[in-house]
Amino acid sequence: MRFRVPALMLLFTVCSFALPLAAHASIPFFGPIIPQSGDQAVCAASWGMLLTVINNIIELLITLVIVFVAPLMVAYSGFLFVVNPVNASGKEEAKKILTNTVVGIVIALAGWMIVAALMAVLYNPKAVGSTWSDIIGSKGLPVCIPLKASLNPAKTEGLSVVQGSAAERAIRDSLQQSGVMINNGPCSPDSSGSGCTNVAGMQQATVDQIINIKNSCGGCPVIVTGGTEPGHASGQYSHENGYKVDIDSTNSTLNAFLQKLPLTGQRGGDSGGPIRSDSCQNQYVQESNHWDITIFQTCSI
Repeated sequence: MRFRVPALMLLFTVCSFALPLAAHASIPFFGPIIPQSGDQAVCAASWGMLLTVINNIIELLITLVIVFVAPLMVAYSGFLFVVNPVNASGKEEAKKILTNTVVGIVIALAGWMIVAALMAVLYNPKAVGSTWSDIIGSKGLPVCIPLKASLNPAKTEGLSVVQGSAAERAIRDSLQQSGVMINNGPCSPDSSGSGCTNVAGMQQATVDQIINIKNSCGGCPVIVTGGTEPGHASGQYSHENGYKVDIDSTNSTLNAFLQKLPLTGQRGGDSGGPIRSDSCQNQYVQESNHWDITIFQTCSI
């Protein structure tokens, strides 16, 4: 009997730590509560930032309960078991504490998972299988509001070149710190777009999805060969508006990785080809020497 009580306590403790992993939760989480990124140098905090902060607070509270409060309660119940070997009321209180601790953790995690899944589907009906934390913050819903001063320098009426350069530099730094290369330097204000590559004015989801491709491809080189520089076709979801990006397609590992995406259509015109789509319906078309990618939102590949 003496060995059964410690064994039961150990089992409950292990389960407390294993539950977040079984639930695929982003726990343990120890901050920072407010995201620290180069994005803040480009734009101001948006609704996505507020949701990210709330989500981080919830994850931190659950982490504190699982990592600190739950073990203390389990230890206290074990203490009561030890000091009350023949006291029925003491043993009953110990069992009650132990049971309430485990049940409380299960309810907290289950509630968090259910709300996260429902919020994800309400935000994007195609996000079945994702959680709310998968599509907010740096993973999807922009945490910042793009400011006019941070958009493509070609469109910043009355703004200095320095302001446009700051946006270009911030996005370049973000990509390069994630291992993504850019084939050319930025364009000069009077450039036609030949021999240069701009990234200023890219949608945040576009930047994040490029980084996702790099991280998911297992270390294969990702080289941006076309961004928001002049010379591309206009339109709502275009290079000009930051939804499109060209990535070098001369690497066989990257090509094999993207070619695994399901075929969802055929693009017409001179640059036509099979359209492949990921779970967010982002479109990938392989052209002669690059992948032409249209990004609507960020998701795993």
